Amino acid sequence: MFSEISRLAGVSGTDWSWSALFADFDNDGYKDIFIGNGYPKAVNDLDYMAAAYSATRSGKTAVARRMLRDLPAYEFPNFVFRNNGDLTFTDKSKAWGIDQPGFSYGAAYADLNNDGKLDLVVNNINAPASVYENVLPTDDAHHYLEIRLEGEPHRKLSAAIGAQVVVTAGAKKQYFYSSPYRGFMSSMDDRIHVGLGNLAHVDTLEIDWPDGRRQVLANVVADRLLAVRQTDATKGPSFGPPANPTSTERWFEPEHFAGLAYKEPAAFQADFSVQPLLPYVISAHGPAIAAGDANGDGLDDIYIGGSAGLAGRLVIQRRDGSFAESNQGQPWETDKAFDDWAAVFFDANGDGRPDLYVASGSYMATSSSPLLQDRLYINQGNGRFVRDPSALPQMLTSKGTVRVGDFNGDGRPDLFVGGRLTPRRYPSPTRSYILRNDGNGHFTDVTQEVAPMLISPGGMVTDAAWIDFDGDGHLDLVTVGEWMPIRFLKNEGNRFADVTQSTGLPSTHGWWYSVATGDFDGDGRLDIVAGNLGLNYSYTTSKDTVFEVYAGNFTGNQTTDVVLAESVNGTSYSLSGMSPLGRAVYTAAIKFPTFGSFAAAPLAQLLSPEQLKEAIHYSADTFASVVLHNDGGGRFTMSRLPGASSYATLTVTADSISSSPAIFTTSSRICRGKTPAMACG
Repeated sequence: MFSEISRLAGVSGTDWSWSALFADFDNDGYKDIFIGNGYPKAVNDLDYMAAAYSATRSGKTAVARRMLRDLPAYEFPNFVFRNNGDLTFTDKSKAWGIDQPGFSYGAAYADLNNDGKLDLVVNNINAPASVYENVLPTDDAHHYLEIRLEGEPHRKLSAAIGAQVVVTAGAKKQYFYSSPYRGFMSSMDDRIHVGLGNLAHVDTLEIDWPDGRRQVLANVVADRLLAVRQTDATKGPSFGPPANPTSTERWFEPEHFAGLAYKEPAAFQADFSVQPLLPYVISAHGPAIAAGDANGDGLDDIYIGGSAGLAGRLVIQRRDGSFAESNQGQPWETDKAFDDWAAVFFDANGDGRPDLYVASGSYMATSSSPLLQDRLYINQGNGRFVRDPSALPQMLTSKGTVRVGDFNGDGRPDLFVGGRLTPRRYPSPTRSYILRNDGNGHFTDVTQEVAPMLISPGGMVTDAAWIDFDGDGHLDLVTVGEWMPIRFLKNEGNRFADVTQSTGLPSTHGWWYSVATGDFDGDGRLDIVAGNLGLNYSYTTSKDTVFEVYAGNFTGNQTTDVVLAESVNGTSYSLSGMSPLGRAVYTAAIKFPTFGSFAAAPLAQLLSPEQLKEAIHYSADTFASVVLHNDGGGRFTMSRLPGASSYATLTVTADSISSSPAIFTTSSRICRGKTPAMACG
């Protein structure tokens, strides 16, 4: 699409700012990305930095200059990525003619020949600047509109800086902020360029000028330069909620509930003092939340779990929608040394009042600490709770989820309690539990009897769902977790069997954080939605790469060392460089004299065969959130959730064993719908 028409003789690059431009180069209504590439001297090479520093400190300046002169150059072509319109991009560098290698450190776009297509001027180091003419065809599929904002006569351009423009064409809105400046001492064409695709006119063009004046133009003909003058604008409301919003124009305001003020304690950074190479702060997971009608007034109340040293809270909902903290003399203060990692309201003893189960977890606790014991609080009526110390068996492990379900069909709610991890030994898993209810609110650990595979789960469980996934009338169990596949446990009446391999699903090892059920396609069978880490994250997988972790006592100091790795075509490489890895696993760093040799070495050269053999090893092959369509008979078909719902870490919640619409939460968005496509598509 681009043709290099000239190299500007005598114009050599001196701007050392790396360039990235966002502009609609193909006039389809979506902004594409241009990235300048190339590096003439790798002055941030760690081996060079160490050697040059040593030479300079020793007074060997000639040696330091020679090292700088001998530094390698990285001459690469630039990149241009086409916006596919769904937050994904396709590399079009070669197809569009951006394939000349060089050192490009600055770039600008402008419609140089006024043909309605953005051209490129690229500033090159040690070479003439390049000019690329946009030779996109002029046809009915590539309409455009160029807008020149003209301020007051005495301030023509400067008065337009900061103006906001919204272009509505068909079902698409495009927003522009008027400013020609990009990066350090750089500037673009001051005209606003709008790609329109196959639309030959703009429905509405709205301009908010910085001085508060506003104007709206309707039915604007495309394929021209439109001059809009500030003198023609009038005072009016700026962009905001319409006076009479229609069904397709819904605006939201944050809701502040009285009595629900809560500030999460500061992240517990001490995790890294135990295992310096953890992938994230495990202790900073937010409070456990449970909702239920604690006082029997027909309104849902909320329990907010506590953390070590901070007591939990029960807030009671009032008729006006506000909340007030319970003043019933609750036992939370007595138990504030516990760290609440999961909680749920349910009627444990069959008296018609919701009791409260709180699962204890911790990263910092010592093994078998009494603070890892779960607690059951019995509702005495009117929302007053008392802990029953004899209700639960001893459970001194770190848990992360609890789900209620009558797995044996006796009419009494039983429990699945998921083991999150072994404290201080990430990513070591811990056991999970099946707790059978005797009907009086006392529970027996029957895991070994009915589901022995949960004793060694092979991953860190984060969520679970009770669901009759094969339609045989028995409540089955689906579990998800970090470094785990989505796991299917079939209820055979008196015990569970792992039938994951017979579901027809491909490999699903990921970092799953949530799972929910519902009949999303209306066929009478319960489907499953599973929320994963997300695709827009620093940790990634692809068809050629797998994200991995190896963990073990690699240095003999009784600490579980963590090595995150990436397997490329079957060969694993450490994701940590020599400095961070060497501080934690010195035996891996001392084998290599330079940073470069360390970086090129596969993991099999960093760790010995014995260390690799004894290490905990997990892998993740997908970070996309998915919907599992129930095909009947315990068989499923998997499809990735569309759009933004697969990019951020996704939390899904829904009433288990119901056809209620699921609620999909992704980043700061909350979307509701009966199908994933309706929800977040």
